[in-house]
Amino acid sequence: MKIISWNVNSLRAREPIIEKIIKTEAPDIICLQELKILDKEYVENFFNQFSLKTVAETQKSYNGVSVSCKREIALSENPLKKLNMTQARNNTVIIKDKNLAILNCYFPNGNPIDTDKFTNKLEWMKLLYKEIEILKKEYEVLLMGDFNVIPDDEDAHDIKKYKNDALAQPQSRKEFYKLINLDLIDVFKTTPKKQSYTFFDYKTYKFGKEEGIRIDFFLLSPFLKSKIMKLKVLKEYRDMDRPSDHCPILIDLNI
Repeated sequence: MKIISWNVNSLRAREPIIEKIIKTEAPDIICLQELKILDKEYVENFFNQFSLKTVAETQKSYNGVSVSCKREIALSENPLKKLNMTQARNNTVIIKDKNLAILNCYFPNGNPIDTDKFTNKLEWMKLLYKEIEILKKEYEVLLMGDFNVIPDDEDAHDIKKYKNDALAQPQSRKEFYKLINLDLIDVFKTTPKKQSYTFFDYKTYKFGKEEGIRIDFFLLSPFLKSKIMKLKVLKEYRDMDRPSDHCPILIDLNI
């Protein structure tokens, strides 16, 4: 089962690249973050042209997440309402015949750190922890998306730039590692530093300089780690015309 996760930073702006990804990589499931579109029917119709069925949480101008999969996959939606109470940030779907729960998330950014935005980020991560704690009692778990967390100093080209950023605060990192302590594995953790960067700021062509950070993740159950056939940051799509500032990430599981 080939799965792609990508923060598109606007669905409409990224449609040509999404089409290229679907036709080139042929994913069984593609999970997107930061759709920035309210019209849920538009999202469903866009993926329908590729014979993919879609569940989406949408919001005007901001946030928004979707999971699209091949029609033969028996997928059911399991809405975690607390995670979408004020903003569209999570899809949770169950594939019962694989005993698999997939959580597609766009974590709150949390900046500036001296505002309620940072407090809300931490509270949202705590809610996510509780939901996964419940799901893992019944299913293998695959958590993915844009986490808006730099877990360790080596996950940034220049961590000093993030001294006062919510992404690298001790509290954010603590909540990230609480998720890891749910017996989830950060599968890109051992990938060489520059190869694992997933976000490159548009300013001053950070992508061309390979000056990035790692904030997009697959966290998964130990059983699923044993089933990995391929794992890759798809940097070639960051170098196309009108790219997102994030790279898609891909995992292929033998399930």
